[in-house]
Amino acid sequence: METLDIVLVSPPKSSSPSSSSVSSSEASSSHPSSHPSSHHEAASEKDSIAHEQPTEVGVRRRPIPRKGHKKSRNGCFNCKRRKVKCQETLPACGQCRRNGLVCEYPAAPKTVTILSPPSPSPQQPALSVFSLVDLRFFHHFLIKAYPPLPIRGDHIWKDVAQFSHGFDFLVHAMLGLAASHLTLCGGADYSSEALDHRVTAIKLLNRSLSRPCPSRTEGDARYAAMMALTFQSSYMADGMLDFLSMTRGCHIVAMSGMPCFGDSLFAGFSGEGHLTAVRGLNHPGATHPLDDGFLDGFSGSLRALAPLCHSTLEVNFLARIEKVLNTARISSLDAFGEISMLYGWAGAVEQAEFLTFVDPANHAAQLLMVHFFLLEFALACNAFGSKLDSFLYRRRMNVVWFEKVLVALPGSYKRYIEWPIEFSRLAA
Repeated sequence: METLDIVLVSPPKSSSPSSSSVSSSEASSSHPSSHPSSHHEAASEKDSIAHEQPTEVGVRRRPIPRKGHKKSRNGCFNCKRRKVKCQETLPACGQCRRNGLVCEYPAAPKTVTILSPPSPSPQQPALSVFSLVDLRFFHHFLIKAYPPLPIRGDHIWKDVAQFSHGFDFLVHAMLGLAASHLTLCGGADYSSEALDHRVTAIKLLNRSLSRPCPSRTEGDARYAAMMALTFQSSYMADGMLDFLSMTRGCHIVAMSGMPCFGDSLFAGFSGEGHLTAVRGLNHPGATHPLDDGFLDGFSGSLRALAPLCHSTLEVNFLARIEKVLNTARISSLDAFGEISMLYGWAGAVEQAEFLTFVDPANHAAQLLMVHFFLLEFALACNAFGSKLDSFLYRRRMNVVWFEKVLVALPGSYKRYIEWPIEFSRLAA
């Protein structure tokens, strides 16, 4: 870019303001004299004035080093043509006003600008933007869809909701659970929203679990998210295997994903604490043994599975279910405590063993799970008392899960699921 540079030379010492602008010819005519000496003096004066007076007021162009600035993207046409920086002021830029030009700007592009939030600090994680439908999910979670465990744990989930805004993975897990629960209740299908929130929650939770837990609050958030994801699995038509995997996840988070489970909001949700809470729902000394007809039919169906079980894990799981069944003949409350402890077993086995057990191609394991979930539901119907309403959805989901297993089984295995399918359909 070039600019006008005016070079000023010192003015003459004449006291007359006009003397600096007088030319040499005017100086000669303004001092007429016929005497030679006067001509000589005039000439001398002329030389003196010529010497003292600036020979010119120099006006020249020279380049000025360019100063760094942002390139104008939306400048006017005149500035773009002259390749100078445009101030982009309206209605006319400074360059056009100074030069008396008509200032015209190009038409603004029709784009939508999405403002991104400021970069989060480690103490303030970036939060997602949620919709009005999500607000409905959150409300439904608070009043109806929060997990029914721990028993009489309403206040725990209210506390969880209060700090959930700080943990995206927890919010998405809560919303996904509520969306699945609303779908199960009927009236609208939110399966797509439920799955979106679930996938996001799992991704964000895995990211959180990849680093050491920095606080008790985040530990509680991690466990609460795992609980929400676990119960969401129990509302999903294809969630049987996922339910067992998420239950294992709860155990792993409790053991290694939080500072100390004993100091957490969920400290009372241990095996012993859960059984104590179940007993508190029933009259002292109550046993509620299960019906002999159910127990006999279940026992015969379970024994038929024994030749199919080959791995150590399958054989042990079958033996544990048989033990629960024998206890149920005396006390369904004690039997419910025993079968609840089997969920802890899912978290204690080695990863490779567990993955083999929940492999959809492991038909023997799938049949064992069908019997496990059926017996658990029968025991819960006796044990949960006034809280039974929160568990009744499993009656319908058992039918859905068992029928999906039936469809996937090879023909030679289908007879092993006949009794559980028949009983669950009658119970539904």
